[in-house]
Amino acid sequence: MTPIAKNPTSDAEKAIALTASIQPRAVDPRTFDELIAQAAVSPRRDWRLVPAFAIAALAGALLVLAWPRTAPVTPAELVATAGSSWSQSAGVVKLESGRISVGRAGDAVVRLETPHVSLEARHSRFLAEVTASGTSLVVEEGEVVLRAGTLTRVVKAGEALVWPPTPEIPSALLETSAPTAPKCDEVSDRHACLENEAKGSTLDAQAALFELGTLESLNESLQRFPDGVLHPEVRLRRLVLLVKARRFEEARAAARNFEQACPMDARLTEVRALRDSLR
Repeated sequence: MTPIAKNPTSDAEKAIALTASIQPRAVDPRTFDELIAQAAVSPRRDWRLVPAFAIAALAGALLVLAWPRTAPVTPAELVATAGSSWSQSAGVVKLESGRISVGRAGDAVVRLETPHVSLEARHSRFLAEVTASGTSLVVEEGEVVLRAGTLTRVVKAGEALVWPPTPEIPSALLETSAPTAPKCDEVSDRHACLENEAKGSTLDAQAALFELGTLESLNESLQRFPDGVLHPEVRLRRLVLLVKARRFEEARAAARNFEQACPMDARLTEVRALRDSLR
């Protein structure tokens, strides 16, 4: 046993000397059992705190459920107009319809896909819009790389385009001709005369509807005179108008209808070629 130093100097010697200086306290044997019993009693639980803990846990769960979740966001440069349909995945923004603009030329690479093209740009400002007729692109600053199938094109600042491009219409399909409405040849308001003649049921009515030359009048002609004398010319003019209006899906249907209704027409080859060029 280590003796207690008379003049302790180290921390250990001082601790031993301090412990030895504490006088032992006698324990009353009559209360010893009671002391042991008190020491063995389990800690008390205050059941009044249970409701408070339950309320706190419920509040925490509600807070987690109600806490706003951060939705995927576009890069800071991208701004979509109201009503646009778009999504973002793996760093690529997909625009199904509507308009997205890049208003600030930033360092980040912007990748944008539409149903018609893929666009990639950096340090550029541009606007892309998707409609039923295609994707419009206007580059305000820098340049944008456009990819469509195997084609790659660089669109520079100040340039604009629509994809797919409007196909060239064969000249044979532009040379449609039909008789005019003779009663309207010498009147001052020819348009009003044609509208009046179109109400009839004779060849003059077909000629008037054809000469009016709108999609509405041509549609009416096919509804009223589907097998009329002028129906091949009406179908061709309607096809040309749909292509010029970039309503390509309707134009493809119009071309197929012409092929079925006029299988012996001399212009059938040109109609098929035009249909194949519509993307």
